[in-house]
Amino acid sequence: MTLFTNLGLAFVIWMGGRLTILGGITTGDFVAFISYLNLLMWPLMALGWVTNLIQRGSASMRRINALLEEVPEITNRTSHPYTGPIRGRIELRGVSFSYPQKGEPALRDITLTIGAGQTAAIVGGVGSGKSTLLHTFPRLVEIEQGLLLIDGVPVHEIDLANLRRSIGFVTQEPHVFSDTILNNIIFGREWVSEDRVKTVLEVSHMAREIDSFPQGIYTLLGERGITLSGGQRQRLTIARALISNPPVLILDDALSQVDTRTESAILNAVLEMRVGKTNIIVSHRLSTLRKADIVYVLKSGDLVEQGDHQTLLGAGQEYARLYERLQLTEELEGAG
Repeated sequence: MTLFTNLGLAFVIWMGGRLTILGGITTGDFVAFISYLNLLMWPLMALGWVTNLIQRGSASMRRINALLEEVPEITNRTSHPYTGPIRGRIELRGVSFSYPQKGEPALRDITLTIGAGQTAAIVGGVGSGKSTLLHTFPRLVEIEQGLLLIDGVPVHEIDLANLRRSIGFVTQEPHVFSDTILNNIIFGREWVSEDRVKTVLEVSHMAREIDSFPQGIYTLLGERGITLSGGQRQRLTIARALISNPPVLILDDALSQVDTRTESAILNAVLEMRVGKTNIIVSHRLSTLRKADIVYVLKSGDLVEQGDHQTLLGAGQEYARLYERLQLTEELEGAG
């Protein structure tokens, strides 16, 4: 629009100046015409600006609608899913899973049982299938073979919203939003009281640090929680998972960025708070493995060992080798 209006002004000056010199129009007519053109120029430029905004908004709206209209791949499979309470007993029978375009399966014929109220630890090397196994519980991935039961009910017959509401999942990479600490913890659950928020912050050992912030729990965090350290972000997401005290809590190496002493203190507080609830923990810390009622050992997608800490240690198999490596690593870190 700026180009067109300036071209029009150049044309008026060229043609109007020529007519004025030749006596076709008066000088006053020439000046008046240029003034009228200037008055018309700004509305035309505003019209172009508004048209541009409408086009940009339309393109953005198409992208938003495409996202809102996206149909999830994982949905309820039955018309009348189970919506009752979940206690937390988890049972896998011959479960297998493979990622697309991967030659080897991530999980192969896994059979295990975690009783309601138990604390289970899942250990194994990198790529052994620990995270994939945990992702099957809230149906973040769909198992290809076998059966997954929650409280004796096949997981595909449980209402998906009810299932995921009953499982607190904390990953190694915390997700923190550019919002206040309070809103990051309650995460839209407006019914949560401030006392409850303070309780979970005490359990996650974040209360003292947050009290030192200028506005406490109302402090605004940067994008992706950039104003917090890695350990603080992990502890914040643990507080978020504890806020509703779900029947099942999954900690997938969720304290990898805090020191051993702090991790042990946090886990002690979490387990004390969650007596009678199911807890599933992936960790590479010795103190965590000792707290588990039962330990499952994965290797290359296979479940190779299961039992309590002392039994597995005495067996001298894969768990004992992993335990020795972890012990050596912690001794080296302590010496450093």
